[in-house]
Amino acid sequence: MEHNKDDIKENIFQIVQSFLKNPPLIVWGSGATISFGIPSMWDLNDALKGEIDGFDTSNTNLEIELGKEKYQKKMPQIKKVIWDKVNDADVSVLKNIIKNDNNDFKSIRLLIEKFIETHPRVVNIVTTNYDRVLEHIMSFQDIVFTDGFEGKTLSVFNESQFKEKDLVNLIKVHGSLNWFNIDGEIRYLSCLSKDKVPQIIAPGKNKYQEAYSSPYRELIQKSDYLIKNASSILVVGFGFNDAHLTPRIKAKVKKGTPIVLITKKISDSCFEELKNAEKYLLLEESNSGKTKVIYKENSTENKKEIELEGNFWQLNKFMEIL
Repeated sequence: MEHNKDDIKENIFQIVQSFLKNPPLIVWGSGATISFGIPSMWDLNDALKGEIDGFDTSNTNLEIELGKEKYQKKMPQIKKVIWDKVNDADVSVLKNIIKNDNNDFKSIRLLIEKFIETHPRVVNIVTTNYDRVLEHIMSFQDIVFTDGFEGKTLSVFNESQFKEKDLVNLIKVHGSLNWFNIDGEIRYLSCLSKDKVPQIIAPGKNKYQEAYSSPYRELIQKSDYLIKNASSILVVGFGFNDAHLTPRIKAKVKKGTPIVLITKKISDSCFEELKNAEKYLLLEESNSGKTKVIYKENSTENKKEIELEGNFWQLNKFMEIL
């Protein structure tokens, strides 16, 4: 029986390694940073319920709620609440990184180093997150990266900063904590500029209109290009609720591009969007505290489910597979 468990575990590891044998496009969601203390969508919803007058305290879906017309005039205030909540946690993360007292940070370094080993030594990361956890860790570990902004302060966006070799390209399609409107142009500033309106795209229907302006338009076009040309996709903590990225990923994996996902809890929308994928392997925490694996090796096989000993749905443990 034990031998059989080992065989099953080895088979799962081999599938993951096969799917990700070429450096994947990494899709990095809010679930990837919750363990560092960055607030979840639920946390942001609760913060808005407490700080925005007239906010529906019974709502359970922030994306749907912020799509209502009654909030559009309050959007600057809403963005400020979201920015404050995420920024406070982000500052705490930076302090912990400097103290180097969180072993979880190591897993991100290992993830990037693993996939940048292969020629042309490039890692592409697409994220909907505003936080700077990735930037903090890459800077601390002396990993060369770009988010498309030139310079260190008052810098401007230049999409030519993204390269196809010797670099980590970080595509932040919904903006970042460091982006502010300065004299009509989005500039990169330190977070000391708390009097400025944050240039982050909040959940809700307005995000489609905002995405037409620079640099979001270029960043979404870049993410579209990277998804279209990905040899495989590794998803970390992304719930497939974003209408900018989800349709592109769905179309890509339907054509046979393998996808691996790790998260604490797989969302219903994830199952719905990936049900027609030809090759997928999904890892989440099981009810028993182990790892539930849902996978399909190819288009001719049916979906399978098994349970593994260990927390392989967590990034630090998942890295042992690679």
